[in-house]
Amino acid sequence: MKVFSGHLFVSMAIFLFALSACTQGKKKVELSLFNGDDLQNWNSSDMSYWSVADGSIVGGEGKDSIVNNQFLWHEEKVRDFYLKVLVKVVPNTANAGIQFRSQKKGDEALGYQADIGQGVWGRLYHESGREKLHWEGKGEAAVKKNDWNTYEILAVGDNIWTAINGTLSVAYEDPNGELEGFIALQVHAGPAQIVAYKPVKLIHNPELKLGKYSESELMEALVEADGNPYMGGKK
Repeated sequence: MKVFSGHLFVSMAIFLFALSACTQGKKKVELSLFNGDDLQNWNSSDMSYWSVADGSIVGGEGKDSIVNNQFLWHEEKVRDFYLKVLVKVVPNTANAGIQFRSQKKGDEALGYQADIGQGVWGRLYHESGREKLHWEGKGEAAVKKNDWNTYEILAVGDNIWTAINGTLSVAYEDPNGELEGFIALQVHAGPAQIVAYKPVKLIHNPELKLGKYSESELMEALVEADGNPYMGGKK
């Protein structure tokens, strides 16, 4: 048992060193995606679903129903990044999401989605592709229903983490995933709903930490991808 633990520690140390080496020399850059006043640098195939109110981006307001999934895209491409967004969904039973490392696919989106809504908060979905990736949803208990929630996404190389109100929800290694693409905000097809987003900050080439979670804690939480959805419990 001691020998196994030693090997595990050495392997983890080597992995962390390699990951840190990959990020060395890359300049950390912090950007603001939203000016709080208008949708400059954002676009959608149907802008009638999107507006700005009270310093937030609002999707679906004034619509009796949402026809097809609607996406609002930002022009900034991301690779290794940290994103912080405040989000409120009314009602909480509605569904929405934050696309990242994604591409336009007609009027739809192809790529990672940090899911939003009752039963899916904090989970990792692959829109228009592989669908459920990490579906344990540890962050769901931290959600404030029908109120503002802090959603954080950290993606470095093959590794992705999400947190809801400071609670780690997803820790996922995906060697088959996209390494770059765009950010988009979603309002889901269905009944009348309002989804409000306040993009707080985007950091390119971030440090490997997420709120209270250190680099070593994030790496320990990773779930190795095996091509099947992770539903919680033992692999």
